[in-house]
Amino acid sequence: MIKTQLNPPLVFVETGRKPSKYLLNNLRIHGELFPDRKIVLIVSAQSKNDVNNPDIEVISEESLPESSTLNKFQSLNKQWLGLQKNYWNNTTKRFFILNRYMQSQNIEKLIHLESDCILIDDNEIKNEFNKDNWGLRYPKQHTQYGCASLLLINKADVFDSFLTYVLENWERGEITDMGLLGEFVDLKTGADYLPSADLLNSASKSIYDAVSIGRYFLGSDARNCRLPFSGRGLKDNAAGALKILSPKIVLSTENKLIYQDTYIPDLELKSIHIHSKRIPSQYRSLVKMIIKDSNSRNSRFWTLGAFDKLVFLERFISLIYRRVFINKSRDFRFR
Repeated sequence: MIKTQLNPPLVFVETGRKPSKYLLNNLRIHGELFPDRKIVLIVSAQSKNDVNNPDIEVISEESLPESSTLNKFQSLNKQWLGLQKNYWNNTTKRFFILNRYMQSQNIEKLIHLESDCILIDDNEIKNEFNKDNWGLRYPKQHTQYGCASLLLINKADVFDSFLTYVLENWERGEITDMGLLGEFVDLKTGADYLPSADLLNSASKSIYDAVSIGRYFLGSDARNCRLPFSGRGLKDNAAGALKILSPKIVLSTENKLIYQDTYIPDLELKSIHIHSKRIPSQYRSLVKMIIKDSNSRNSRFWTLGAFDKLVFLERFISLIYRRVFINKSRDFRFR
């Protein structure tokens, strides 16, 4: 029998690698923001003791029940043309891990966040979980992509249908989890988008960030940039993406973060996807950073972004390694 849930847990998944410093900071912020909500981190067994936070329930992936759907996913032989095979496989595998966790806890409702995404306010989400007319919700990135930076699961059967859809389509070309999330909404089987991207209108009151807001103001991942800086001011010009004209983030008199642009009303920022991984350990510091980066948008060097010393160190050590061990390479990662 499924348990009745008044406050679905926040669940993070970080398997296959040691939990990063920005994730640990992120967990501290969520513990600060939501002291009454259960927060769970699922990791690989060898990393279970790497998280020293009494407010977080740490579970090893290996301790979860066996899953036939996960086994089916891992048996698929997807052929990739690009170089990010492991990334896309792992980011899609997390859905099957979430399913195993739900089965182990006998629940059907939860909130999943990626390691670099922050849920700022959950009042609206609380109301949504009281409704029975939806199964999955997540932000829209553009016409073809959904984004599980924030994933709300309200009905286990709809989530199961999504996992079946993944299994049926994973070997199709270069499709990723984002493309499958976008297609699944179009099937009208219980999945829908949160207020985001081009779904905003004059009646909108809030916005959930797929990636556009965090990347524009706080920068992109420096690993994706030619120089080790988290380049800011990036816009997604794909059809259906969030239109960015003259944006700003301000703090209201009620201490709420408000997203502003010229063509829409002021919107309460409910979540932010920090693609640059620049996540401090306290919410107050995060707010200061967001407001500062927003106010300095007209600075001459603003688009260059913040210098990422850890990415610089990764590249420098990799260079030395290649010079010492000719024709050999190694992936050094410090965050």
